[in-house]
Amino acid sequence: MVIPTAAVAAAMTSTKKSFTTKVLSALSMQVEFASIDDGAFTTKGPAECLEESKRELRANNCVAMPTETVYGLAANALDPRAVQSIYQAKQRPSDNPLIVHVSSIRMLRALYHVEAGTMPFLGTDNAALEGADLANRLRSAEVRDRASGGDGVWPEIPRVYHEVIRRFWPGPLTIVLPRPRCIPMEVLGGHGSTVAFRFPSHPVARAIIAASGLPVAAPSANASGRPSPTLAQHVLNDLDGRLPLIIDSGPCDVGVESTVLDAYSDAAVVSGALSPCILRPGGVTLEELQALGGVWANIRVYRRDFSSAEMEMHPTTPGMKYRHYSPTAPVYVVQASGEESTSAQERLQGLVAQLRAANKKVGAVVVGSDGAGLGASGAIVHRVGDAKALAHGIFACLRALDEARVDAIVVQGVSETNEGMAVMNRINKAASHHV
Repeated sequence: MVIPTAAVAAAMTSTKKSFTTKVLSALSMQVEFASIDDGAFTTKGPAECLEESKRELRANNCVAMPTETVYGLAANALDPRAVQSIYQAKQRPSDNPLIVHVSSIRMLRALYHVEAGTMPFLGTDNAALEGADLANRLRSAEVRDRASGGDGVWPEIPRVYHEVIRRFWPGPLTIVLPRPRCIPMEVLGGHGSTVAFRFPSHPVARAIIAASGLPVAAPSANASGRPSPTLAQHVLNDLDGRLPLIIDSGPCDVGVESTVLDAYSDAAVVSGALSPCILRPGGVTLEELQALGGVWANIRVYRRDFSSAEMEMHPTTPGMKYRHYSPTAPVYVVQASGEESTSAQERLQGLVAQLRAANKKVGAVVVGSDGAGLGASGAIVHRVGDAKALAHGIFACLRALDEARVDAIVVQGVSETNEGMAVMNRINKAASHHV
């Protein structure tokens, strides 16, 4: 774990606003979007949560919103004060950058035509750049692109990403792009020249962003260092009184944060040639990206295939510098079997027995049929079916075992293939011990 500097520590402990936190349900609201290019949408059922979210976001307050990955703590990404409120609410180190979420390709493109310090409202309720002005700017960019030999499609977005966007957006994938002038440096953690962007697929998240007309910076809606929230109740447990509004749309589908993909910054260039990399594994797997072929066939993974002291100190995306996802109880990870003489199941059983013999109240997260008999030992056992189910449920399991006030948590590891890479990334960051 990196120890925060004095300046960062001061930001973490700065005075927070105090709110009466309201939880509004979006469970009965249905949302339909016309296309990924435009943020226009229609709703059926109660939509009070959209008006409330719009009001709070435009007032530069935080709103906790559901996404397909985890619940996010959203605030206006165009205003430094709003961005600072995220760091304050989470008690997050201020040099840890944030991901910006958009509701359409049009919103993302428009950011490259907005001046710093303006408030354009780029969603479906547009107030400044909508209509002829924005349309003319976007068309002019397309004309210039075709004149220089391009195809005029999304000229503001590096062409290497176009195939990835068509395949995985909206969805649990974040891409590293050049920083638009209108995005304040607070979003970048105070350093660098790139911004990580995501287009979430959760219909409520998309509708909140589109209705507000604002791109939103949105890390996970947990207290810094805690397991990420996959239920509205998790957010309330961590941040009650630190934000005015939580939108409840039930459990998140994916359960771990988005994959962060870099095909733009210096980290994506090796010996003068483009070599894209995954900076954080997540909801889109390495194997899915490799299946695109071409430049993606040999995609690298940070900390598996390369590392950088500079990126550790000045990260371009969340999850690279500080320890994350930790419950109160120490976490022991039993690594998946490799060349060891004993199986992972034997090591799992032995570790639980050792902790129980020391009079520890033990919680365990096991996969499939492994760990049979652990319940008889007195351990509290949470069982999941496979690596995908572990990814979906790991944060909820860690929180539930914390609430049970266990003295130690033992987690069975899985192979780092497909969904296993993302979930083991999170588990290893939460862990105090590896077995």
